[in-house]
Amino acid sequence: MRASGAGATALLATAGEETTGLAAGNPPAGALEVCSVRVGQTLFGVALTHIVEIVGEAHPQMVPLAPEFVGGLVHYRGDVLTTVSLRRLFGMEPREGPQDMLVLEREDGCFGLLVDGVGEVLTVFAADHEPNPSVLDERRRSLFGGAYKLRDSLLVMLHPDTLDPARLELAGWGRPVASHAERREPSR
Repeated sequence: MRASGAGATALLATAGEETTGLAAGNPPAGALEVCSVRVGQTLFGVALTHIVEIVGEAHPQMVPLAPEFVGGLVHYRGDVLTTVSLRRLFGMEPREGPQDMLVLEREDGCFGLLVDGVGEVLTVFAADHEPNPSVLDERRRSLFGGAYKLRDSLLVMLHPDTLDPARLELAGWGRPVASHAERREPSR
């Protein structure tokens, strides 16, 4: 994994300290190393094995008529990546200014995942994992891999494969999701 940008460099420079003194890439049995990211007030995690690079201060170029979740296009090492904005995907207000971007690998290339900020590398353990709550609708449940209990918060795991822009479009994420109030049956 490579890091670029001021915040991303600091993340990897301290990764050994943040993973309870272990060198990044050598988690103990039953453990998983994840990169923590923030979107709004929520802490999310992405397994390090899916991350190619962390790019600080990405400046995506908007794409007219693109699905709502597309954050834009970013030039990346001689290529152009489609980015997925977690804020837009979750129906949040867009964030002004640059955002951090995780470059995630897929079978046929890479895509970018735009987040408010990149945190630290954490080592999480299976004993602290909780499955997705049953109240999540099927579409949202497909994005998350449960949550890990941390000392003072929860770390919601993301499924990078389902965040692929092509898969999101096929799953119907290009259309706005009805709010809870809009899904209720009209009164008679």
